[in-house]
Amino acid sequence: MINGGNGEAIRIENCRNIRVNNFDIRGNGRKTGNVTNGFSLVSSENCVIEYIRAEGFQKSGLELYDCRDVEIKKVIAADNGFCGINVIGSGLKRSGNILIRDCMAENNAGDPTILDNHSGNGILVGVSDGVIIDHCTATNNGWDMPRLGNGPVGIWTWQSDHIIIQYCISYKNKTSPGAKDGGGFDLDGGVTNSIIQYCLSYENQGAGYGLFQYPGASDWSGNIIRYCISYNDAHTTEGAGSIFIWNGSNESRQLTGCMIYNNVIYNFKAPVISFENASSHENFVFCNNIFMCDSSFFSGSNSGSSFLGNVWWDPDGAINLMGYSSLAAWARATGQEMKEGKVMGTEADPKFSGPLNPVITDPYKLNTLRRYTLKPDSPLKDKGIAIESGTGKNLPVSDFFGNPVPRGTGTEPGIYEMN
Repeated sequence: MINGGNGEAIRIENCRNIRVNNFDIRGNGRKTGNVTNGFSLVSSENCVIEYIRAEGFQKSGLELYDCRDVEIKKVIAADNGFCGINVIGSGLKRSGNILIRDCMAENNAGDPTILDNHSGNGILVGVSDGVIIDHCTATNNGWDMPRLGNGPVGIWTWQSDHIIIQYCISYKNKTSPGAKDGGGFDLDGGVTNSIIQYCLSYENQGAGYGLFQYPGASDWSGNIIRYCISYNDAHTTEGAGSIFIWNGSNESRQLTGCMIYNNVIYNFKAPVISFENASSHENFVFCNNIFMCDSSFFSGSNSGSSFLGNVWWDPDGAINLMGYSSLAAWARATGQEMKEGKVMGTEADPKFSGPLNPVITDPYKLNTLRRYTLKPDSPLKDKGIAIESGTGKNLPVSDFFGNPVPRGTGTEPGIYEMN
């Protein structure tokens, strides 16, 4: 064990071909003396960091700054302030070609010295390109951010290109009382050509999946969310929904081009989709999703999203789609869910195999969520629409459970491909 006290425990700068493993590093606490990161890797290349536990640091448990070709594996970052694991580049040089795998960020509650921006994040990637976050977990972060305003998220990225977040679980993350965010996942300002896939978000105070653009960021475009689950997210943060769209610039050209398809979004606490008052956007396409709620599906006004081939179901039967009491009425009045004069969406019980409340915390058990498969007599068989390569680039080869897509003559909405 290395005790960093009030400072860093490990710092590596301007190095190549370094491997660091099997260290327990500790600081004096985010509010009781420590003022730094736990492990700082700076301007370095071709490094491996594995089997590290970092706790008790005011900033981040592990931070990479201006680094390339780095593997981060089996890192546990807990009880830190600003962030568990933070990857960032400078204005002159981006971090990139980085793998973050099998890591956990837990109880990183907030930095008491940051009074003008967010803190209390789980895993954060900014000003980077070519980063994969794989089989990681974030939970119980952000609850002690010392301010109102924009807040923390479990796993997210900003001002970055070609980021993949996959097979991750982000659950029960928080924000300070009355503040924003506290969500599961987020593609934030300036993110391009990035994907969230095969992930589970549940019971976060904020949005399950945030699609955000802040003022001053470069244009946000070309992103995908697919084969993911959101369960009862956004139960606390005002205005949030399972999927939450916000554009601080309010110029639609700055928030454009997103495919959201083959997800299961379940929310009996908040809307499944929330459009912030400032949410101007273009060319967002929702296809083959299963949306379930017990109140209104939407919050706010839609300016640039289209819907086709989705499933809408309220078990109480009192469906509310932008004020319309049936899918058919909404479709014919707005043109949503319509193609060549035919309603393509479905208003029916999907007939899942079991109750949907997820109870897992291990990403390697995601494929055990068999309750999200469909019963053989599901009305959704072959009701999905084809995701064309021109609009759904980087098409998946498998569903949430590893089954090939498609499997049979047609495809299904949701995360499970029927045989």
